[in-house]
Amino acid sequence: MKCDNYFCVFYEDEECLFEETELDILGSCKNCIYVRIPDEELKKLRKEQLERYINSD
Repeated sequence: MKCDNYFCVFYEDEECLFEETELDILGSCKNCIYVRIPDEELKKLRKEQLERYINSD
């Protein structure tokens, strides 16, 4: 199954590692488990991305 959720632990090379999975009413995978990113690392990455966005003009 194709997958674009690269924050899911079951994501690998645009594919879901499950052969079959279920989607909820909103189309989200019921098997999804998100990779945990420590708050400090997430804040740092957000700041870097924001700076790239602001300076991209």
